[in-house]
Amino acid sequence: MKKTLILLACAMFSMTMSAGIASAYSIDYQRQLLGNGGFTTNVTGALVETFDATSLNWNWSGDYKIRNTSSGISAQPYGLSGVDTTNFISVPNNSSSGSVTAVEAVNLGSLYNYFGLWWGSVDTYNKIEFYKNGSLVDSITGTQAISPSVANGNQTAPSTNLYVNIYGLKDFDSFKLISTNYAFEVDNIAVANIAPVPEPGTMMLLGVGMLGLAVFGKRRMNKEA
Repeated sequence: MKKTLILLACAMFSMTMSAGIASAYSIDYQRQLLGNGGFTTNVTGALVETFDATSLNWNWSGDYKIRNTSSGISAQPYGLSGVDTTNFISVPNNSSSGSVTAVEAVNLGSLYNYFGLWWGSVDTYNKIEFYKNGSLVDSITGTQAISPSVANGNQTAPSTNLYVNIYGLKDFDSFKLISTNYAFEVDNIAVANIAPVPEPGTMMLLGVGMLGLAVFGKRRMNKEA
């Protein structure tokens, strides 16, 4: 009986770990509406880079431009009331392709598994890469963030100008914004470390396992009695 209990406990642990490992990041489009009609994260406690006067102390490098108006190669993200009226980042700047890496002093200050951004005119050639200690751990493209048929770079459509929340990323301490054409326009980038919520399947496995342990324990007590 003792051996059976040990085997059952091991099986429960293995199934729980497998379920957790198999999970990938998830996406939704919940946002907080700003007074100017723009979008930002609704995640409590997230660090938000606005590119304005109170921007975070992140070190930026690469082919990019901080703008507050549209140009011949980029357009302001579009919100509920019209175009973004604050600063935003555009990648690339003056070449056909480019990337920008954001690293705060002391590696973003922590490891994060959530990333949010007000993504303007989402294009198929926009991409975000996430790194930990210099190694690539995750990535997402415009066609993965929204429907591939919709990622057409429309500069005013709600379907291509939205706040994208990416949960459950592998831990990262830096990221790159990459675009192989004009352009990748972003504002109000948010990062946070959110405790993972067990998946329903994982909870069910734990419940079944605990029930099994209880049944075996009761049978053992009855036999001893």
